[in-house]
Amino acid sequence: MENSDTVQRMTIEWTRAQPAVRRFIGTFLRDRVDCEDVLQDVALVVVEKFEDWDPQRPFIRWALGIARRVVLAHLRKKHRDKQVKFSQAIDQVALAIKKLEPQAEERKASLADCLGQVRGQSRELLALRYSEGRELKEIAQRLGMTASNVGVMLHRVCASLRKCFDGKLKAEGMT
Repeated sequence: MENSDTVQRMTIEWTRAQPAVRRFIGTFLRDRVDCEDVLQDVALVVVEKFEDWDPQRPFIRWALGIARRVVLAHLRKKHRDKQVKFSQAIDQVALAIKKLEPQAEERKASLADCLGQVRGQSRELLALRYSEGRELKEIAQRLGMTASNVGVMLHRVCASLRKCFDGKLKAEGMT
């Protein structure tokens, strides 16, 4: 990959596809470290094979095909001694993601709008729990609360977000 236009095109396409590829990988790998490692492996293959991509076809499908193979290789390596076949399940999830991708961007925008309405301690709780992956006990200690209170507050904030999100979906006719 020599020319800067090709590098720029690859960067743009990968930046657009990466969230969907990360979600796809995350459906099979619950461990964040494994998920990030596999995502990096997929990115390396995308860079190596970018010139093989046919621009007449959707990049996301091509990238998900690579991700499917990398996830399969990772799972086979990780579960070498187990007689588990993941191929069909991975194919089904990949197909579902491809079908839902256009709606995903609209839903993401709706969720971002709802999240933008969350303020103060509620926003901090969401960030600590979901962005940083902190446990309830750890959040409670940090904020000087009980874990039970943190759990209740998170439940209420999430319920409020769900109500906002559902309302937006209904208003946009996406339900």
